[in-house]
Amino acid sequence: MEQGILLKRESEPLAISAIGERFQGLRIVDPSAERTILNSMRQYGQLTPVVVCRTEPGRDELLDGFKRLRAARSLSLQELTVSRLEMGPRGCKAAILQLNRVGRNISSMEEALVVHSLCHDDGLSQVEIAGLLGRHKSWVSRRVALIARLSDEAQERIRLGLLPASLGAELARLQRCNQLQVLESIKTHHLTWRETRKVVTALLSSLPSYWPPLLHDPRTVLSKAGEGVVLAPAEEKGLGSEAKTLLRTLVGFEIKCLDMALLLSSTILGRYEALEEKRLRVACGKVSAGLALVEQELRQIEQGA
Repeated sequence: MEQGILLKRESEPLAISAIGERFQGLRIVDPSAERTILNSMRQYGQLTPVVVCRTEPGRDELLDGFKRLRAARSLSLQELTVSRLEMGPRGCKAAILQLNRVGRNISSMEEALVVHSLCHDDGLSQVEIAGLLGRHKSWVSRRVALIARLSDEAQERIRLGLLPASLGAELARLQRCNQLQVLESIKTHHLTWRETRKVVTALLSSLPSYWPPLLHDPRTVLSKAGEGVVLAPAEEKGLGSEAKTLLRTLVGFEIKCLDMALLLSSTILGRYEALEEKRLRVACGKVSAGLALVEQELRQIEQGA
């Protein structure tokens, strides 16, 4: 695939009713881009062919040009000019990425949808997908993980264009069971990507008991985003400034340790390249040494109390 896709040189007209949309779920609707294409086709007509793939005799599936197809239907056109490929379903999915790679017309979320489909629908291993797409296996692993960490509701909203694709990576930082309430807060308060990133960061550095007020009034969270760990007022009641700072630091340390424990529980170092694994092991060793030092200092504090 990395060596290029061979298209049939001749373009030809094809009835819109004969164009299948089997792979539509691997692309994300972008309302703004849809309007731009619609206005362009209304004024100038179809400027470039859409790309279809003949996976079986008499059956053409659309690979590139979903916005043009929807615009053509809105304009009541009967046919579109197409260029045709002939390959199997796996090759078609790989072609979706390559056809859009040069112009950067595909988001990392859409890449993840394609890679996840090749893995879970077609049964390919991550190594096989990397070979098919001409990518490193770590690239494949990151995109499979992105979909695995996103809740079904978040995926559906992104596919339908109800949520910007850029928010997918931010939501994936949270556990799937916590994403729905964040989705509702994003919708209610019309949060941008930057605002969502700040809110998610604040949630991850706060105790679960304080999540409801954060999500109920995220603008307040944004104004305090630089203050570090957010604690419930009752937990800081009666504490001086220095004690509050120390408590926030300790709670933040606890949260980071729990997050790391969760991450490591699903990590297999053997899946990384030799250099990656070496650096990860060195970093783990440094963290272990740091934890031992913290434990030593805490014991001395307890003994001196």
